[in-house]
Amino acid sequence: MAVATGWYVTAVAAVAVGTTSVPSRPVGDDCAAWFGCLSPGESLAFVALVWGAPVLVGLLFVTALVAALAARLIPSAVVAGTASAGLSLTLCGAVLAGSL
Repeated sequence: MAVATGWYVTAVAAVAVGTTSVPSRPVGDDCAAWFGCLSPGESLAFVALVWGAPVLVGLLFVTALVAALAARLIPSAVVAGTASAGLSLTLCGAVLAGSL
């Protein structure tokens, strides 16, 4: 479970660094659009709270179930954690996409 959580932390950190490195819009922009005046860091925080936190909690729950099964079948903890993270992302992605 620790290896899978490490993969999730790495992915979230990569998205955070990529989003916050985008420069802010100039001051004279029109703020008529929804969330048009948020900086990239503010929009990242908003999306993380509204959409990211529930998805991450669900993803960790599915990962715990998959990791319990993978740890019994795969002797290496690193491989089992990586496989459980990948399978959990695939399952949760399919559910979010409406395939399952």
